[in-house]
Amino acid sequence: MRIVYLSWPAGEISGGIKAAFQHVALLREAGFDALVATEDGRRPGWFETAAPVATLDAVRHDDVLVFPENNPRLFERFAGSPHRKLVFCQNQHYAWQGLAGRASFAQWGVSALLCPSVTAVQFCRRRFPELPAHLTPFHVDERVFMPAPKSLQIACIPRKRPLEMGAIHDLFRALCPEHAGIGWHVLQGAPEAKVAEILGRSAVYLGLARLEAHGMTTLEAMAGGCLVAGFNGSAGGSDSATAANGFWAAEDDVPGCADQLVRAVRLAAQGGAAYEAMVAAGRETAWAYRREEAARRLVAFWRDGR
Repeated sequence: MRIVYLSWPAGEISGGIKAAFQHVALLREAGFDALVATEDGRRPGWFETAAPVATLDAVRHDDVLVFPENNPRLFERFAGSPHRKLVFCQNQHYAWQGLAGRASFAQWGVSALLCPSVTAVQFCRRRFPELPAHLTPFHVDERVFMPAPKSLQIACIPRKRPLEMGAIHDLFRALCPEHAGIGWHVLQGAPEAKVAEILGRSAVYLGLARLEAHGMTTLEAMAGGCLVAGFNGSAGGSDSATAANGFWAAEDDVPGCADQLVRAVRLAAQGGAAYEAMVAAGRETAWAYRREEAARRLVAFWRDGR
């Protein structure tokens, strides 16, 4: 059995693409024959991976195919084929895109769903009750994301909330004049190594996630020892955001998010036991998504022959 994760072009910076490559790398380490296939067959240039990449033309008739949830062109390309088909539903809010008007992924020949978070599993079991949904998370690589000597600075990735970031930045400067000149590092478009470096050195990470299955970068910031403030990215509950590990704002509450950011920066500037406790809680949260745990769940799924 060869397992082929079909993917959007790997040059695009996306947590979903990185998670697919993570799965393939973990499966190969466990002895499975696995690879990623994209239309152009090019490797990602923005993160390191040992996962091999091929073009879609390299797919064999006896491969097991794992589709992204949001690419109808891939479903159409293999419609009616004899392949065993699964979906890696990385963001439940995008599933409708891959359906392309169909009532279920089952109509594309899909027999099971893989999900990166409990929240996504719950959604998929509600939306697609005819298909089994299994938890197969991404991982936060503690070999890449780790604390470094901290500076009082804020890191953020505003890709999904550019308007909110501007408003939060402006309001933060008004509400927290003693830190109005604090440095901001916008990491949008940065390669993984640069993101890890800045997160490791930043005291605070402003979470600007929106409609996510699970915030990968937020967990990477926690692993890097950042205090996290902002949006957890889920309108329907979060697997990992708690009062102990971050200063969380209600969905779309921009003034509330600015207030939480002020709290985080002031605590980071003050230091002390409360600061250390929240950083430790964040790192403990990220540890639950370590590489070994993700491999255990993923390999268990495939070895069970599901």
